Amino acid sequence: MGHGPEIPEHLAEYFGHDKVAHRGRGGLPAAPPAPPGSTARKAGENAVADGLARAGTPGRRPGDHPAALAPKPALSRVMRSGGETALMQASQRRFGTVTGAPAPHGSAGWFWRSVFAPVYSAIPWSIKKRMVTMTSGVKGWRKG
Repeated sequence: MGHGPEIPEHLAEYFGHDKVAHRGRGGLPAAPPAPPGSTARKAGENAVADGLARAGTPGRRPGDHPAALAPKPALSRVMRSGGETALMQASQRRFGTVTGAPAPHGSAGWFWRSVFAPVYSAIPWSIKKRMVTMTSGVKGWRKG
């Protein structure tokens, strides 16, 4: 068939630019080519020319970076996140040894892991409940 040495002869019918780019199912053309001078042909030629002109040139590309930097989280959110992470990892360590699960990947800082999680775990639930209701942003809810 005249294919290069990189494509074995028994696979040649499945590969090649004519099969991949120009042929659909059953070896028929995927779509008829646009006639010369048509809008579709011009749009395709412009897209190819634009892509070739930009290839290898420095500069931003779509998807390189976020369109805008994410805002810095508020201090309260950072503290809440640190506490939640430390408490979750502490429970994973405590219950993971029972089930034989591996230790969690340590991402909580030293303070959260060594000070906050043990102290918070030692506080009775009645005090925790009072702390949550006092510091919650939701006010005015009553038991019905």
